[in-house]
Amino acid sequence: MERKKMLPAVEKFVAEMRDVYATTDGDAKWDRCRELLAELLKDPDLQKHAQNWPVGGFDGKKVDNLLFYEDPDHGFVINGLIKNPGGLAVPHDHGKAWTVYGVLAGDERIVQMHPSENGFEQSEATECGPGGVDVVPPWKIHAEYAGDEKTIAVIVRSQRSGTFEQYRHNEDGTKTMFPGPNQVPYALS
Repeated sequence: MERKKMLPAVEKFVAEMRDVYATTDGDAKWDRCRELLAELLKDPDLQKHAQNWPVGGFDGKKVDNLLFYEDPDHGFVINGLIKNPGGLAVPHDHGKAWTVYGVLAGDERIVQMHPSENGFEQSEATECGPGGVDVVPPWKIHAEYAGDEKTIAVIVRSQRSGTFEQYRHNEDGTKTMFPGPNQVPYALS
């Protein structure tokens, strides 16, 4: 069965990411993804389409991410995440997956953390407004905080959440395994 075509800029992004997978190794792959995602975020058709994306639900254990695309050969995915004003994602990691997080609308503060004797401590924070992109390497503990307006983000992951172990990190230094966000198929056409 042939998949439904997405917005032209997204189709271009997918083709370029497939080329990156075929020609680039290691960390450089995610630096290039950052550049490609920054370019995609500028697309006016994507920006217009995003205004109708629903804020994800919460089933008591995990939030929803929109699932726009999963590559059949390389496994990378494109997700959407919409947060209401003041929304947050508690400290967590993405397991063995690389994550490239781009803000399409609103403002987001992404706080990187590292383990310490008393749980974890902030190591750096990135303020991302529209067009801002942050790369989160595997196993990196981080939290996300939305600003005073709805935040719309496009996320590229090296593999779909739910296919690997990842953890929420508690203030006391313990961690709890969780399966990652619910993946809700959503058309980008």
